[in-house]
Amino acid sequence: MVQGGQSAYIQQMDKQIPLSLKASEDGAEGAQSADPATREPALKDQPVIGYLAVICGVFAIFAWGIVFVPMGLAFSVAALIAGQGAWGFSGLVLSVIGLMTSPTLLALLGMGAVAAFFGIG
Repeated sequence: MVQGGQSAYIQQMDKQIPLSLKASEDGAEGAQSADPATREPALKDQPVIGYLAVICGVFAIFAWGIVFVPMGLAFSVAALIAGQGAWGFSGLVLSVIGLMTSPTLLALLGMGAVAAFFGIG
């Protein structure tokens, strides 16, 4: 029943289903289309970092600023570096507005400025 290390069932299955590591050329399901217009856009084509910058900037204004202002600033700089200028700039503006409307962050910045003025730190 076992010939050459394979059973008759496996040999029969090899004849029915050809196994290969190459992509299918007959347009089978699961194979990617060669035409870039018909395929779905990849995740790298979407400005995800810019989206995060704007979302964190909005949350910095309306929610807990002490958490979302630094995150918005970091995502904004990353978006600007990644070439997502409009999203990065929007996130940066929203994060700065969040900084200016956060009493906690303004108090922390004020304490740092007073300490620097008097030479304490």
